[in-house]
Amino acid sequence: MPRPSQIDDQRKRLLPIVTAAFSELGFQRTTTSELARRCEVRENILYRLWSDKKAMFLAAVAHVFQSRESSWNDLVQVTGSAQEAVETLVRFESEHLGESAFYRVVFSGLAQADDPDIRKAVARMYRQFHRRICELIENSRSEAESENVLDVETMAWSIMGVATVTVIAQELSLLSSAGRKSLFREASGFLLAGG
Repeated sequence: MPRPSQIDDQRKRLLPIVTAAFSELGFQRTTTSELARRCEVRENILYRLWSDKKAMFLAAVAHVFQSRESSWNDLVQVTGSAQEAVETLVRFESEHLGESAFYRVVFSGLAQADDPDIRKAVARMYRQFHRRICELIENSRSEAESENVLDVETMAWSIMGVATVTVIAQELSLLSSAGRKSLFREASGFLLAGG
């Protein structure tokens, strides 16, 4: 059996592939043999890294947040102010929201919400997104703004709602690419301005 550091490295290497498979096929249609094929390993290797298919899916749900947060952190580091960071992230998301189709992992998790472990993982992921968005908004607001606008938590949930509607519009071809970008950018800007 590989050493723990090798196991962690192998998990990190394979997790984006596993996440992409769940994104494409959903939880029910994804088999461990398909995951192994895509990862170019034998199934027993996957079972050394994760206990079962559900553990692989739970890791994929966590990866949805971790990968987005990593992208956000990279963007925030090169901005000058907290306000500029929020504006940069809104522009980034208006351009790239739904690009990786990770939202399909989330939607698949919602379809499996009767499983307590999956429900807990998806809820944790949403709370992590909410907490991070709250931090970004809070850091970007002046005291005068905070007295006259929506509270930060409501603003963050509303932006997450707009993101969800945007990816649904993408999935169902309800809006053009330009329409989706405009929807997220304009609605998020409106909310950040105090609604």
